[in-house]
Amino acid sequence: MFVLKIDPDADVDSIVSELRALDEVEYAEPNYLITFGTLVPNDPQFALQWALLNPGLYINDSPSTQNADIKASQAWDITMGSPDVIIALTDTGVDLTHPDLTRNIYTNTREIPGNGIDDDHNGYIDDVHGFNVADQNGDTSDAVGHGTFMAGIIAAEMNNNIGISGVCQSKILPVRFYKRYGPDPSQFSATVIDAARSLLYSIAAGASIINASWSTKLISNDLPADASTVLEDAVKATNDAGALLVCLAGNEGFNLDYSKIYPASYGLPNQIVVAASDFNDEIWHPLFNPYVITSGFGPHSVNLAAPGVSVLTTQARGNCLLCTQSSDPNDWYAREDGTSISAAYVSGVAALVKSRYPNDSGILLKRRIVEGVEVKDSLRDVNGELTVITGGRLSALGALNANPNIIPPTLRELTYKAKNEKFIVYGSGMQQGVQVIVGKTPYATKPRSDDGTAFLARVPKDALPAGIPVEIKVRNPDGAESQIIILTR
Repeated sequence: MFVLKIDPDADVDSIVSELRALDEVEYAEPNYLITFGTLVPNDPQFALQWALLNPGLYINDSPSTQNADIKASQAWDITMGSPDVIIALTDTGVDLTHPDLTRNIYTNTREIPGNGIDDDHNGYIDDVHGFNVADQNGDTSDAVGHGTFMAGIIAAEMNNNIGISGVCQSKILPVRFYKRYGPDPSQFSATVIDAARSLLYSIAAGASIINASWSTKLISNDLPADASTVLEDAVKATNDAGALLVCLAGNEGFNLDYSKIYPASYGLPNQIVVAASDFNDEIWHPLFNPYVITSGFGPHSVNLAAPGVSVLTTQARGNCLLCTQSSDPNDWYAREDGTSISAAYVSGVAALVKSRYPNDSGILLKRRIVEGVEVKDSLRDVNGELTVITGGRLSALGALNANPNIIPPTLRELTYKAKNEKFIVYGSGMQQGVQVIVGKTPYATKPRSDDGTAFLARVPKDALPAGIPVEIKVRNPDGAESQIIILTR
């Protein structure tokens, strides 16, 4: 083999063609550059982010397991995320000026900041960078510091030579539902009503992924009886909108098969519930004590595990409970534990998947994520029992490559009785929870037959104007849709 050095400004293709034409030359080709098989960002603290790429680091003076990570670097060879994908971060707010976050914060260009006018007529005044549903204004700065932790996990800027890397390079929509009620950093609160409002704003703003790194136990002594209905209705609205709702499994060590926390325990098709795993691919537990589980879990209620122990992320600055007061940019990061972190990782991976498959519904995003997990025996408990449904830990690469087998339902017949607004669909392949889509509006159904061939929906008359043809189809919980039938009343 011979290497021919040529002028840097020369036409490589022309020279290769000339060489190939020579009888004494067997072959000629450019000496292409070699790159790493996986993308490694230039962010200086990336090497400490074991959850993204774990070469077997020592973490908290303990050895970790090589490759106990979400395979982010390999996933980034496929996609790093699209800015067209919006992840709603329903939380305490976000440090909007953090240098590792600011470029990945969603901006509503139709709204003029600070003029007190709803310029885009969406019902929310000054929602330039998300909205504060607690105070009903555009102040989405971090009231506590928790939301900034989540934002860094999901979408800290990559390859900017500072700090860390997020899972995706999509846009974070801050939706704050925590209220400050005094100057002391500990003076804050959040209510179920505002949590529900945060979900409703998220879908109104067009978020395809909603991160809910929070929960509430609906105990009658703590909350009014109708609180669960308010929150459940909002969760149902996210399902109807086709968004993915990412929920934590909690940090109390509860088995969610028996102990319910919300919104995780509503069990809607678009919800994905996440437990925390550690740097050895074990369910989160106290160091050297695997008999006590810290993460919420559930072999029939929690979908998967994701990293949630000693995870490096962005830290808010200023006067808040979890803020840093340091002026040194190197101190604007912190290590955190919890299923909040785990849920954020899943939201980031969901954004990668949505970037590659932009037409995926929330339910189909969920299918790809759960079918793409890395199954780990180490996630079983000390008795060998599953702690999560899939038995696996989140894999960004696996989710991007997952190819769910989805069989669309078939519509055979439609009947509509305007007097009582009963709409019945008949067909095959329809699943429990199937929706009837009238025009573009989904309607929930109830089974009309024992064999799953008929479902009933309540559809108002104004959705089917007399004499006007309307497109009708059905959508299964797995995202599969039937053919369209035109109905004219």
